[in-house]
Amino acid sequence: MSSEGFFIDHVIYGVVDIDAACERLRDEYGLGWVPVGDHLGGTNDRMVPLGPDCFLELLGIQDTSKDDGAWLAATLQGQDRILWWCIGVNDLDDTASRRGLPIRAGEVSTTEGDTFVFRSAGMPQYPLPFFMAPRGEREARHRTQAERYAAANHSCAPAGVTWVEVGDHEAVLEGWLGPDHGLPIRYAPGTGPGIHACGIATADGEIVLR
Repeated sequence: MSSEGFFIDHVIYGVVDIDAACERLRDEYGLGWVPVGDHLGGTNDRMVPLGPDCFLELLGIQDTSKDDGAWLAATLQGQDRILWWCIGVNDLDDTASRRGLPIRAGEVSTTEGDTFVFRSAGMPQYPLPFFMAPRGEREARHRTQAERYAAANHSCAPAGVTWVEVGDHEAVLEGWLGPDHGLPIRYAPGTGPGIHACGIATADGEIVLR
């Protein structure tokens, strides 16, 4: 682990039809999910809990008249795919300051009718990973995540993201993260910039999503 405490907080799987994607992940891999809510920019999401500190986020197109929904539709071009990833850090203010990044606030409308505000840095640098500080106390987060994991009713017992595969910007990414990032990155030259795949450990063997 780096001095900034890097870990893979979540991987984002962009999907055209979020209901169909949920059914496919359960049928093909035994992965369950829990509802999260709607992003206010025209996307919606569901969470596939993978362990106490990691999850897969299904990001779906909801309203293409809004900026984020329009961007997602244009980016996916009708094809579900691994889209982006988020790195958890010890201190978001420190991580942002080291890279000269502003900290931005985002909002999600939860299924309970609440609005959840989160802080991140580096989102405008897509397809580079962005940074996010873990929310709340560690023990409370783990309790919440354990409840979500149970509610997802997986049949394959997932145990976290084992690696991410990234394309043609190794030098840029290594400079972005720093030499001691300690993250399980695989490089695939010739595949274009950004993340293209990830591995998920399960009791039934490794799942590879692309």
